[in-house]
Amino acid sequence: MTMPARLFLLACGIVLVAAPGHAQDGPRRPIEPPAAATFPEARRGMGLGRGLIEAPRSAMPIPGWVQETVTRSVELGPRGIFVLKNTVGEVRITGTDGNTVKLTAIKRVKELNKDAARALLQNIGIRLTERGGGVEVFTENAPGNMTPTLVDYEVSLPTAAKVTISNTGTVRIQNVKGELRAEAFQGNISLFNVGRVRQAKTYGNTIKNMPGGNIVIIGAEGEEVSAEATLNGVIRLQNVRARNVELRVLFGSIWASNVECDGCEFNSFGGDMEFSGTLRRNARYDIVSSSGNIRMFVDGNVGFDLEAVGSAIRVAPDFQLKQTSSASPSSSGRSLLGTSGDASAILSLRTFTGSITVARPPAGAPR
Repeated sequence: MTMPARLFLLACGIVLVAAPGHAQDGPRRPIEPPAAATFPEARRGMGLGRGLIEAPRSAMPIPGWVQETVTRSVELGPRGIFVLKNTVGEVRITGTDGNTVKLTAIKRVKELNKDAARALLQNIGIRLTERGGGVEVFTENAPGNMTPTLVDYEVSLPTAAKVTISNTGTVRIQNVKGELRAEAFQGNISLFNVGRVRQAKTYGNTIKNMPGGNIVIIGAEGEEVSAEATLNGVIRLQNVRARNVELRVLFGSIWASNVECDGCEFNSFGGDMEFSGTLRRNARYDIVSSSGNIRMFVDGNVGFDLEAVGSAIRVAPDFQLKQTSSASPSSSGRSLLGTSGDASAILSLRTFTGSITVARPPAGAPR
């Protein structure tokens, strides 16, 4: 399938996935942004992720809401699989030593009548099941309930666990080295110090001036890193080592810093893309945008074979690019073929209306 066709299918596919099935279970109302921050992106400013992920919600009571805390503890089975499906709230997962899953769930309802609030809290179920050598957790709401509800999860589990999360709201995962799958509807995804990212996918956009639909991955090392954001989302990667890195975004941007891969594939239906890192020999880098600019910052230690198509193309002179063919008169200035150094890495850069730049990293760029 050609790349334009794949981009078209991505644009069409958003119509099918934008409304998840569990979005019918109850109201989906975000609350005011929290005041406290405890995860790495908040503590350290997170560089590339700054401004993309809201601070975690505090466990303290929220005015106008009534809350109840539920705690559970269970040993993870031999398959090491943990699955959590939540309705509306936040999910925070931390990998730790040992083989125990410790779960804290804060249930909240927005109800001024305390008796009615307590009754509503009782109707929010936290179902934990040990099945097939793993643990499954589901949030269950009473049918027909129209009162705004939230359930925030804080979970610690074995570092090597295989984790699958589906949530309406933001998902944060750190220090988990097993296979990860995460979906966030009307929320963001933050992954810190993780292993194989089989899937990280967001559905949503800005809600009440808070960012939504963004994905930030800092520190990942594994077989693959696959992420997809929709509806103006932003994907940002830093310090990633993987055999394959595949990123897709619809009407949003991609920023990757200090990323190493054997195969990198970035696609945006309408947004800028920037790659900064050390090229690998015999690796391939396919970066395609329909209307955004492409910036490729590499150190030049590994040579490359360049195929670039864009409205304007600039390659820094110190790469001493040798053109391998001349552009036809009809495409003059829009395409460039050439090699630099040993030409061992392949750069395929395409943008229909944007510009392309290949240069060394600017001074002070994050590494």
